[in-house]
Amino acid sequence: MVTQHLTMNNQQPRQERLEARVSPEVKKSLQYAADLLGCSLSEFVLRSAEAAANEVIREHQIIKFTIEDSHAFVNALLNPPEPNSKLRAAFENYKRDVSSHL
Repeated sequence: MVTQHLTMNNQQPRQERLEARVSPEVKKSLQYAADLLGCSLSEFVLRSAEAAANEVIREHQIIKFTIEDSHAFVNALLNPPEPNSKLRAAFENYKRDVSSHL
C-alpha cells in the first residue's frame, strides 16, 4: 500500500524536501512549541515557515502595489486622459438628474 503525504491544506502531495541544521536549544524550543500546539515538529516548522513566507510576500506586495499605484495616480493627475463617450454620457446624465431636482 502506497501512502501519499499531503500538505497541511491537503491540496497537493508533498514532493519537495527541506533540511536544516539547528542547535539543540533551537530544536528544543521548536519541539516545545509544537508540543503545546499538539502537532509534530515537522508540521510546526512547516506551518510557521509558510505563515512567515506569506507575511513577507503580503508586505512586499502592499509596498510594491502602493508605490506603483501612487505613480499611476500622480501620472493620471498630471496627464489626464481625454473623457471617452461613456464618461461624457455619464456627465450628461448627471447634469440632467441634478438640474431636475433643483
